[in-house]
Amino acid sequence: MNFTYEPGRLFHETDGIVDAEILFPAILGGKVWSIDHTYVDPSLRGQGIAGQLLAEVVERAKKADVQLKPVCTYARQAFFRNEEYQKLAYKD
Repeated sequence: MNFTYEPGRLFHETDGIVDAEILFPAILGGKVWSIDHTYVDPSLRGQGIAGQLLAEVVERAKKADVQLKPVCTYARQAFFRNEEYQKLAYKD
């Protein structure tokens, strides 16, 4: 699935309606992105779309040399299970 990027947001639209998105505003002077919200429309769940969104945020964070703070439940669980993601995790 292809996502549209805006600073602090990746999303997918179908017919002008957002059906998948992840929000990651910059905090701490832009050195950290806070993953605050992940959403996938019920009709699209079970296809790994949330994982695709998060993986793209992780890749963008690596390129931007920033850390990630997993705040939403989905991101926290994914970071707990993935050692590669943990390497980018911001520690308060």
